[in-house]
Amino acid sequence: MATGSALWQTIFVSFALLLVVFEIVRGWRLGLVRQLVRLLAIGAAYAAAFFAGRFLLPILRPLIRAPDIVISIISGAIFAVIIYAAITGTGAILFKRTAQQRVGLVRLLYGLSGALLGIFFGLFSVWLIVVGVRSIGSVASAEVHHDIIPPTAARPRARSQPPPLVTSLAKLKNSLELGSLGSVVKKADVVPAATYAALGKLGAVVSDPRSAQRLLDYPGSQALARNPQIIALRDDPEIMNLIEQQRFVDLLQNPKLIKALNDPALAAEVHRFDFQKALDYALQHGSR
Repeated sequence: MATGSALWQTIFVSFALLLVVFEIVRGWRLGLVRQLVRLLAIGAAYAAAFFAGRFLLPILRPLIRAPDIVISIISGAIFAVIIYAAITGTGAILFKRTAQQRVGLVRLLYGLSGALLGIFFGLFSVWLIVVGVRSIGSVASAEVHHDIIPPTAARPRARSQPPPLVTSLAKLKNSLELGSLGSVVKKADVVPAATYAALGKLGAVVSDPRSAQRLLDYPGSQALARNPQIIALRDDPEIMNLIEQQRFVDLLQNPKLIKALNDPALAAEVHRFDFQKALDYALQHGSR
């Protein structure tokens, strides 16, 4: 069901080309200076998203009931959008578009240079989409692969078919990596292949209850499970009830969970946890 398709690959390539063409046309219309302002805005927005979370955390902590890491991510994203909008808006006020240039040669140079930068913006957008597809698709592929394994003596009943969205994401990822174009995508992607492999392992573990149990049996997981904060959360009926009902928004606002996630000692212990080895342990023994 999730096998790569040449048709899907062609559709994705067509979409990517249309996106690049759109950015080229947009770059021609905006001109060189406004395109440079966009480039500056993107860099400033990413820097704001990375640093602003820590600076705004003391201010937002009394206002938002959530773990510090969630507050940092949300505040960083909001600040990044504000910075991007402010810089591009200022550029639109201060600098002219290509059509507003009165001298013909200047207008031509403005448009051509803006279009060249449009190629960069288009390829950058395509790369972000590729990373997203390969990341989410790695998890989806592992789940689909687990779901379609036929029944055996060790597994007398086959699981139900995976949701159509999961299957589609897995097929899109496999289509993107198909053939010679797939080889180019893998070589050009700056995200390490180990990252996608880890996501695939995570999907395989989550999809198999036996592997998930083996993950919990991993010695490092056992040590983490003995943390008093983890024990308190595990034994709390309110926390367990929120998890069972999948009320994750309410869960993140629970004071007990916030206290645990903000605990520096627990954070340090989680940081020391070797998640890669734990996944390998779960998968190596999951079929036994």
